[in-house]
Amino acid sequence: MGLLFWPFMIASIVLSFISLVMKKPMFLVISSLLIIPLSLYLAASPRFEWWGLIFPFFYLGAALSLRKNIRWLSALLIAPNIILIGWIGYAVINQ
Repeated sequence: MGLLFWPFMIASIVLSFISLVMKKPMFLVISSLLIIPLSLYLAASPRFEWWGLIFPFFYLGAALSLRKNIRWLSALLIAPNIILIGWIGYAVINQ
């Protein structure tokens, strides 16, 4: 199970940065697909419940705003996913 989470999470962050730099919203759509396993895992946990299902939609909203050439909004919508992955990484390393 861990084989899916970390590589997919890191790939989604890398693709989101590439998407912002190259102005390609398709990479954000791919990032939203890569974060779905984490999202489903969080939705099954009692702490996040259904809030875990929202995180792929941040990437999709960022893709839509990038398509309309609103880069600051895209960066703002990507930030919760980066913060979430950073928080999970910090919690795993400092158990």
